[in-house]
Amino acid sequence: MSEPRESHQEAGEERDPLAEAEDLSPKRWGQEARRVLERRSQHGTWTGAEVFLHANARWALELDARSGGSASSHGQGLSAIARVWRDSRVGVASAPVSAAEHLEALLDEAAHRASTGAPASFPSAPARASHALPEWRPQLSAPRARALAERIVREVVPAGVVVQALVVTQRSSASVLVRSDGFEAGWTQEGEDAFLRCETTRGAVVDAVASPRASADEQVDLAALRARLAEAVEALEGPAEAPDLSLPLVLRPSVAAPLVAGLAGLLRGDVVVSIPALLRAQGRKLFPSLLSVEDDPLHPLGTRRRQMDDEGCDAQALRLVDEGRLMGFLHSEETAALLGAAPSGRGFRDGASLASPLPLNLCVMPRRDALPAHYTELVARVETFTTMARPGTISLIAGGWEVRDGRRVRRVTPLELDLPLLETFRSLRGVGSDLTFFPSADGCGTPTLVLPPPRG
Repeated sequence: MSEPRESHQEAGEERDPLAEAEDLSPKRWGQEARRVLERRSQHGTWTGAEVFLHANARWALELDARSGGSASSHGQGLSAIARVWRDSRVGVASAPVSAAEHLEALLDEAAHRASTGAPASFPSAPARASHALPEWRPQLSAPRARALAERIVREVVPAGVVVQALVVTQRSSASVLVRSDGFEAGWTQEGEDAFLRCETTRGAVVDAVASPRASADEQVDLAALRARLAEAVEALEGPAEAPDLSLPLVLRPSVAAPLVAGLAGLLRGDVVVSIPALLRAQGRKLFPSLLSVEDDPLHPLGTRRRQMDDEGCDAQALRLVDEGRLMGFLHSEETAALLGAAPSGRGFRDGASLASPLPLNLCVMPRRDALPAHYTELVARVETFTTMARPGTISLIAGGWEVRDGRRVRRVTPLELDLPLLETFRSLRGVGSDLTFFPSADGCGTPTLVLPPPRG
């Protein structure tokens, strides 16, 4: 029952996406993991061990906006990863599980691999005290997914605009961490997002909306998505002229978001180890004073709210850049130990995998800097295959307007930009107050950013 599985169905089929999720209880499996650890520790020679269990359920619906037809898929599974420390080395093993003997076999395999594993010390117990393992019942609803998709078509998509794709995905997961030193913790997550791709004469526009919860009595607010899409269509349809490359650039949030997501990637502890110059810059003023970057796990506008990470550490609010000064990086337990830093509660796993340092609601802190008198305003980003074709450089195609004395005077053809991340943020000229978070940019947020002219 707990092997990861996927199934598909056409609209009209009455099938409960939760009917097969009853045996994925993290509380029951956490208790079983504790019993297995205690039995194995009586006979093992390890320094320490842990078991991380991850149960998940997912429901996705794709709506054909033209015909009203839909197709859906759902899946659920339970997987585990075991780590065993022995003789200053660690062994790792992971697999789907469906019986207690699978957990025992997983620990045995991890213990065997420890003899040739990477050097590592058993981590100290998280500061957070152990607490009761959670009950879990996935809050997924096929009718709700369809209702949201139909609302987007009805309330968001401008008249006459072709919808190329519209997918609503609901996710529910529960995780449990059990360690041989007595620590145990568990948490659950519910989420819902909708990704929309629309066609314009100058390329496709992709946007998304997300909600941390998928509860039946809470509607997703579509106002911001509606405004962004209307603005994008207006900017990309109709007569346009070549942009004046001597004007500074004003990147509205939907265009600036990939830049901030790229900066978040550079600030990961597992990435910065390969960029010695950036690592040495910690504590120094690397950027202009108007740039501050924060990652707040409980930001009221964010869509990835967590109180602890997947290693049981408290997820702290982090000021990574403070008025231009590089203060630190995103760390898991492993990267913190490697770089001599304190864990920051950013060790997250993709299912039952080793933790990597990832942001939650990382954003550029808003300000109210004045805009220049004349500028090119980029409001709509045209979809490309990737925004980082070269390491450390963000590639964008974005359309918008030429603005003179605060008035849009003409539409400009989409501008192709290759923006080296560090150099771009070091040349930042202004930051707006319109902070917006984007599910399509790894959950990162940004206000309007002002950059120098692309030439001259």
